[in-house]
Amino acid sequence: MTNTRRTLLKALSLVPGGLAANALATVARGDSSRLALVVGNNAYTSSPLDNATNDARAIAEVLQRAGFSVDLQLDTTRQSLIAAIDSFGKRVAGPGIDLALFYYAGHGVQIDWRNYLLPVDVAVSSADDIKDQCIDLGRLLSHLSKAKDRSHVVILDACRDNPFDAGYRPVQPGLSQFDAPPGSLLAYATAPGRVAADSGQGKHGLYTGHLLRELAAQETRLEDALKRVRLNVRLASRGRQIPWESTSLENDIFLFPASTKLSAEELEKLFEVELATWTRIKTSRNAEDWIAYLRQYPNGKFSEIAQTRLGHILARANQVQATAATAVIDTKATGVPFGVPSANPHSAGTYPLGRKFTVGDRAHYLMTDALTGVRITDYRHRVTRVDEDADRVEINHGRMILDTMGNPLKKGAVEFDPPLQTFPTELQLGKKWTAAFKRTEAGEVIHGAYDMKVVGRERLTVAAGQFDTFKIEGRGWNRTNNARLEMNLWVVPGLNFTVRHESSARDRTRIVVAERTDLVAFRQQG
Repeated sequence: MTNTRRTLLKALSLVPGGLAANALATVARGDSSRLALVVGNNAYTSSPLDNATNDARAIAEVLQRAGFSVDLQLDTTRQSLIAAIDSFGKRVAGPGIDLALFYYAGHGVQIDWRNYLLPVDVAVSSADDIKDQCIDLGRLLSHLSKAKDRSHVVILDACRDNPFDAGYRPVQPGLSQFDAPPGSLLAYATAPGRVAADSGQGKHGLYTGHLLRELAAQETRLEDALKRVRLNVRLASRGRQIPWESTSLENDIFLFPASTKLSAEELEKLFEVELATWTRIKTSRNAEDWIAYLRQYPNGKFSEIAQTRLGHILARANQVQATAATAVIDTKATGVPFGVPSANPHSAGTYPLGRKFTVGDRAHYLMTDALTGVRITDYRHRVTRVDEDADRVEINHGRMILDTMGNPLKKGAVEFDPPLQTFPTELQLGKKWTAAFKRTEAGEVIHGAYDMKVVGRERLTVAAGQFDTFKIEGRGWNRTNNARLEMNLWVVPGLNFTVRHESSARDRTRIVVAERTDLVAFRQQG
């Protein structure tokens, strides 16, 4: 156990228990540029909780050590919670604030795609009571949206089951998905529409227990900490609870930042270590190998691929068999929508990439010059072999080789090892990852990397039809040839073939290549 964790546990052991059910507020002064409002509600008349106030106290202590000025509110009534949120919003909008963090542990519900936090004095028998007596999360988000040029983090451990006993049951469980406003990160204890556990190990909930450990880690990017929390909760709950985040952060956030920034040479050495780890386990069918990799490299250069491989292994271990669709998708007609947009007015939705390659799947593509529109060539793909255990899909008898996500390992004479990680495990606005690559052709090796991000949803029409797509942008650098790289992909959940792919490379003086590839027709089994 590290000194940091010993200090945290010792501090928590000294916190008195048995607090009264009425609201308690404690303000701890810290760095004036970092503000936090931490709320924990246990003492509900109906469905009281065991761990929410413990969770809130412990989170407040970590944030205080990280230099935040913390307002800790326990067992809040409607009036005191509104006052705390409004006061927090005004302070966040003031001068000199760089980072604002809101944490809530307690009951939460959704009505008509909106999320509500429940004060302890709530008495609900209908949906109208929720709207009248509970606090719309939009109240907080509205305050934060007015505070420009700063980062906001909202963490909700607020999806406990059945907050009203038999008095009233919401139509939809859990919380509704919201896409993070600009400059913010939203983190939920479990996926939208699902419920979370109030108890974990000891006196903390499952989610916050893991969150405390990861937030206390030194020199750790917040998004990486949350990815480790997600993995650990998923494993501890056997997949019944999987935390969820939405981000539009423009800057990296460190609760405990490093004193010095790593040099390019140091970063390169770290990547070589990660690559060696990948090389050692890349053919492993042992879940522990992939779990260890993801814990060590939550935002690793191969983390999206690692998550997919771990998912395959766990699914087999749990004897979960995906059922192949019986219908064959076959379209060339324009104007036929493919993919279903989210009905949620506050979110574009989150969807698994959902690719399931089958021998006989086909695609026809047209490649043109992206600048002039002049036809370059057209080509046809046919899946001729699929080996899910080896994470390998062969196209045209091995002329092209992909992994089961569709990431390339081989394109003609060009080989990638590891695969070029161009696709994420799930499609969601704001999703970010890094794709490092080693490209080999005719003995020449090129090293580079892309920063990838899901940037939007677009209705796109190509010869194969009209599609509701997620757009992925990649911006990177060819370190070997000193060229700037750009990549744009338009992808549909469940569709094995990319609808459109644009790529370009530019050196110091000119555009070296600029190509667009559009889907003309396709056929896939399910």
